[in-house]
Amino acid sequence: MIIQDTMPATVLAVGRLMAGTAGESRRSAHLFDLHSRGSHPEFLHARCGAAMPYDHLEWIAVGSGMPCERCLGLAGSADQTRLPRPSRGV
Repeated sequence: MIIQDTMPATVLAVGRLMAGTAGESRRSAHLFDLHSRGSHPEFLHARCGAAMPYDHLEWIAVGSGMPCERCLGLAGSADQTRLPRPSRGV
């Protein structure tokens, strides 16, 4: 049985620019928060802030490709409280 409205409002997806649309150095894997409702915008914004054309993206499996370091640093949920790192004495 399928229950309506059980899909989360936002889904985390991994994508990168397709081959031939950018040089290899720009094809790192980014994290995108996709909204389950609504139309697809012309540009999608990765968690790191990079704007990429929707029709130039390819969706890849988690763990594939070279990850964007900034996206990885922001991989926790947006409402997650970040605790300060304990100081390490010298």
